[in-house]
Amino acid sequence: MTDSSLSGLAVLLGIALYPFFANHLPNQRQNAAAVIGVVLLGFVILGHDTNQVLQHGTPVHAALQAGSFLFFGSAFLGRKRGAVAAERSALVPFSIGCITAIADMFTTSGLVYPAFIGVQAICLLAITKTYSNLPKVTLIKAVYFSLLYCIINGLFHASTSTELALLIDFSMVKILFYVLLGTCVFHMVFQDFSRTRTKKGLDRQTKIDQDIMKFAFRGRRVLKDFRHDLRQPLSTLGILASVGKAISKDPEVTARYQHIQTAQKALKNMLEDFFDQLGNAIKYPQDDNAAPMTPIAIHDILGPLIEEYRMLADVKELQIRYVPSEINVMSNKDALAKIIRNGLDNAIKYTNKGGVVVGLRRRKGRVCIQIVDTGSGVENNKVAAHNKGWGHGSNIVRDLSEQILAKTECRNRYYNGKLAGSVFEVILPEEAEISHRNKRPAYNPQTAFEAQVMAMNHDHLLEIQRRLPIQGFDKVEFSLNGAYRAYLTALRKGMSPVYILYTGDPAQKTHAIEQLKLLGSLLDFEPCCILIYNASLENNPQVEFGREMIRIPLIPGQAEIGLGVISELFPAREKASALFNVPTESSQNEGKTLGSKSLLTH
Repeated sequence: MTDSSLSGLAVLLGIALYPFFANHLPNQRQNAAAVIGVVLLGFVILGHDTNQVLQHGTPVHAALQAGSFLFFGSAFLGRKRGAVAAERSALVPFSIGCITAIADMFTTSGLVYPAFIGVQAICLLAITKTYSNLPKVTLIKAVYFSLLYCIINGLFHASTSTELALLIDFSMVKILFYVLLGTCVFHMVFQDFSRTRTKKGLDRQTKIDQDIMKFAFRGRRVLKDFRHDLRQPLSTLGILASVGKAISKDPEVTARYQHIQTAQKALKNMLEDFFDQLGNAIKYPQDDNAAPMTPIAIHDILGPLIEEYRMLADVKELQIRYVPSEINVMSNKDALAKIIRNGLDNAIKYTNKGGVVVGLRRRKGRVCIQIVDTGSGVENNKVAAHNKGWGHGSNIVRDLSEQILAKTECRNRYYNGKLAGSVFEVILPEEAEISHRNKRPAYNPQTAFEAQVMAMNHDHLLEIQRRLPIQGFDKVEFSLNGAYRAYLTALRKGMSPVYILYTGDPAQKTHAIEQLKLLGSLLDFEPCCILIYNASLENNPQVEFGREMIRIPLIPGQAEIGLGVISELFPAREKASALFNVPTESSQNEGKTLGSKSLLTH
């Protein structure tokens, strides 16, 4: 039986060596080191009575004792990674423990054996003292493993000594050893499984980068204020143009006021569109980049644009010719309008004589929109050298074209061998291409952008469920989960990218902070943790972006403003699936479901 036990230990040793050398996570290597240390101790305990080389005082016995403590003790080191003072202070007791593990081979006294191992126990406990500010569960596990390891080692040496052999039952030592071995192996396997499981959950989601989120949050606030301030002078300009047009009696002056009014409306629309694009660009996390395709009439886009630019063409004494068409296509109206606006704007801007023709034609089953001008043309897909500003608009049009599966080209036009202008062309996709994209599963790194919302008690849970803005998530689950329950949920379903904890009682703030810290340490792959707390006892509280969590204060009487921060952090998603869980009356933890090429540009 002993030989088979030693063979089993040898197999287990080989298994534990793999994560010790191959696992990239420090916690997993430390757990494997603890198993290796216990297995080496097992060789001493289970083989001392059948193998002479394992008897006390032999070099093999001393080597196994030293190796056992070296591996087992190293599992206690480095738990406070990054805290240099804590890591250095742990090296002193670790070194003392290693010395005592080697020194026991130089004595044969049954009383000295437990004394040396008692020193090792004190050393391991001294290392755990450096675990300040770590979760209590980590401290409890460290104390359990260190004491059990030293008790087993001490009882083994006492049971094999001449002085204490009659007082200690060796079978009890073996039972305790198997308990230690089993819990160590279970801890290693469970921790490795849990990290893998939560990592899979994280891979299906989007890991929130809180630095980027902080930048996006502040950027949207600045953008919102600037957008509000800019509207007033634009509105004033439009009012002045309207009044001037009304009181003017000179037709030429009236036409100029009309041009100013038209330009003001166009500028206002372009700025609103720009702010919308910029807001979407700094939105974090991002939605899918593909634009939704719907049936649209080409004339509904070209008609208003032609009328908008006709006044500008009249000022430059250019002609715009356009014959309305009833052709309908599948595309995105906003994206296609932006592309055509860029082409039309550049055609008029870089044409000083002649005019612009806008027309439609079919080419191999595709609808083609052409804007032909008599301007200066292009040079190597760029505007002529004396016309500056080309480049940025090209990137915008390229991105928009990719979203609607269109192909955009700009090329020179020649007549009798001489440059006669340029052609801006938008070739729209065939219906088959659009159908194929709609049937093909779109690549989306997040199958469902999910948030776990927790509260400290049932009343607070109902309150946050009623008031929390959830349009920025595809799925929201409300539950009375603490850190451990949320951790177990992550093991079953995978980790959520966002965890929100609400406490409506100011006295519970400290406990709630500890719960979120504990959750982050358990999951290892840190999610975005958000604490929403009652700030009635604080002066001038602000939103805080910390490494471990985001803290959002709720001021009595202004709770909606505080909760509005969630909408700013997670703007409404266009494709939200509206899957939300609410707590039931029968259970606190279970819920029910409620529902491209270049272009002439500025």
